[in-house]
Amino acid sequence: MEILLIRHGQSNGNSKNIVQGTQDEGLSELGKEQANKLSEYFNVNDLSAIYSSNLGRAIQTAEPTAKKLNLNIKINPDLQEAGFGIWEGLTYEGVREQFPVEYSAWHKNYYIRPPWFESFELHQKRIRKSIETILSNHSIDDKIAVFTHGGSIKTQVGFFMALSGEDLAQFTIKNCSLTLVKFNPTTSYIHGKLLYYNKDVIS
Repeated sequence: MEILLIRHGQSNGNSKNIVQGTQDEGLSELGKEQANKLSEYFNVNDLSAIYSSNLGRAIQTAEPTAKKLNLNIKINPDLQEAGFGIWEGLTYEGVREQFPVEYSAWHKNYYIRPPWFESFELHQKRIRKSIETILSNHSIDDKIAVFTHGGSIKTQVGFFMALSGEDLAQFTIKNCSLTLVKFNPTTSYIHGKLLYYNKDVIS
């Protein structure tokens, strides 16, 4: 089985450099264009199923591909981004000014999060649970698209590449980029192999 993790297109929050987390303003106009271009990458029968975070920016990104391939979008709230607590709604510049110590620590080590964040461990476990559910519900020959968020994808990149928090802090997951994890010949989560990440398929 192959699981394709796809970050949502540019959101309104992304365009304003706002910390979003669980907040949701949907896609920007550019993000909608990106979602449409992304759908052009896929052909009929490329995917067996489509899953999405319950946040609108992920669902809106999935919709053009789901429509093209005539697939329903299976919504899973466990695929959403980490909660950032009191930072949500602030710009990153504002966060850096108001919380310089916490901001600096997080950007140096992705595993270190302020107490008002969802912890990295809980976030990683939540995304892992979602993937394990998909693995149990589909056959070994299926290819599944999962529309989710940058931080949620980074938890998986960190696990499958065995990265330190310092290494993972250097990763940026691009809007509408693809990250592929292959599970074969077993569908056991711990035997997944990261084939690529941040694959850019839109111009």
